[in-house]
Amino acid sequence: MSAHDPEDIAPADPAPDADVGAAPHTVALAHGHSLVVEGGQEHNRLQLVDPSGAAHLEISIGPEGIRLVVRGAGLSLATTGALAIEADSLSLHGKNGISLTTEGDARVEAAGRLETVGRSQLIRSARGNVRIQANDDVEVTGERVRLGS
Repeated sequence: MSAHDPEDIAPADPAPDADVGAAPHTVALAHGHSLVVEGGQEHNRLQLVDPSGAAHLEISIGPEGIRLVVRGAGLSLATTGALAIEADSLSLHGKNGISLTTEGDARVEAAGRLETVGRSQLIRSARGNVRIQANDDVEVTGERVRLGS
């Protein structure tokens, strides 16, 4: 299971001490969807299920805490305020690409090493200078290093 592929996220298994046998409660929703609530004292699960039986939204509550899983063709988050995501580790993966844009300034900062890797790379300033600053040596390595060409 990869950290960046939501298709690899397995449904949460009930905890061993979970109330086995607690009958799920199902509420019919529009267009054949349903809301399924199941569990007992130790483990609960709420699922939004499509007509085929696939769970697209799942909230599990157990001794390990709350777990949220969202599956589907698209997901959009929008807010007029700030959006903050904090985790021990964060992985973003776009199978066909990633685009980060802003109408303001952008900053990427790492307390440790920062590395960018790509088949080729372009650093471009649409308007203004490009500055490279280091508190130690600046090393440029390449088959050919062309300056001012």
